[in-house]
Amino acid sequence: MTDPIIHVSFPQPPDAYPKTLHWHAQLSRHVFEALQGRFGGRVRFSAWGAPLEPAGRDVLVSFLPHPALKGWKRSVLIENSNFDVDKWRFAAFRRFGLDAPVDSVRETEEWMRGQYAALVLSNDVAIRRVASRDPQVAACHDQMASLVRHLSVHPHPIDKVEFSRLAAGVPPPPKVRMLVYHAGPRKNSAELIQTLRDLGLQENSDFSVAAHVPKDRADLMAFLRQNFLIVGNTSYSETGPINMIEYLLSGFAIYGHDDWWDGAGNPRFGWSYDPARQQANRENLRHIFHELGPAGVAAERDRMRTAFLERTDNDWPALLGPLCDHVEALLDSDHPGRIGG
Repeated sequence: MTDPIIHVSFPQPPDAYPKTLHWHAQLSRHVFEALQGRFGGRVRFSAWGAPLEPAGRDVLVSFLPHPALKGWKRSVLIENSNFDVDKWRFAAFRRFGLDAPVDSVRETEEWMRGQYAALVLSNDVAIRRVASRDPQVAACHDQMASLVRHLSVHPHPIDKVEFSRLAAGVPPPPKVRMLVYHAGPRKNSAELIQTLRDLGLQENSDFSVAAHVPKDRADLMAFLRQNFLIVGNTSYSETGPINMIEYLLSGFAIYGHDDWWDGAGNPRFGWSYDPARQQANRENLRHIFHELGPAGVAAERDRMRTAFLERTDNDWPALLGPLCDHVEALLDSDHPGRIGG
């Protein structure tokens, strides 16, 4: 009998990083190298779009919506979720009376059913809510836990050294300006943009709007560092924290939606969709733009960044160790490859 194969499949190949500073490329490289270091030649990378047919006692390491996961259950998934129960019911923000557009239901959530293990990457706010059995997230967490044999929740790991490389050598700009991420239903900062306008702040003078910035463009990142102190993102996308923490390491302050960003302990740098806190949103933005000044924002940026850099629970080994342990246990497990016929 031949040894089982450990298939690894992500949208980016392992050698794309660090030339491509994208989360998928980070994930592919770090996961593949960790598995190869423990299991050697049994680990093989498969391109995301190529047909993949695991068999026998093979193991698949990937994330949704990889099509092989619909039928293959001897898998260890890395998945993103903020466990928001309203988002889980596909009605995020409607609890606050806002008619924000939402994504349609994805059938792929059912593909988790019967999987061996899922390591969920989440943000600090959601992780605390899960740990405290907050009713806002408990039902969603329990539903996900019922679908897989093993479920654990982890902070998003980020390659601190690589992104910190972009932070050096650029003095703070002379004016507090914010780059606002706004790009479609799941990366929606429309309310923040309107509030900035209501406060009398001028677009392309006090703030600018961008759909996406490729971080592998070092020249573009340097230009942004010269002109913006803050990057703001008030969307409810679970990928928001990954993107924003990359900016934090690259030398910007973060202003984010308080369902995933707690300002590293400073609530003035968090946006709330609670109707009762809209005046607080405005007061906090006035404080940031008119009272702190460039030196004050830069000092807060440095404090947040230092606090993040000193953590170890968001380093890559904190995720890769449990991932490799699950794969090793699954290789010896009788967990079925396919269930329900």
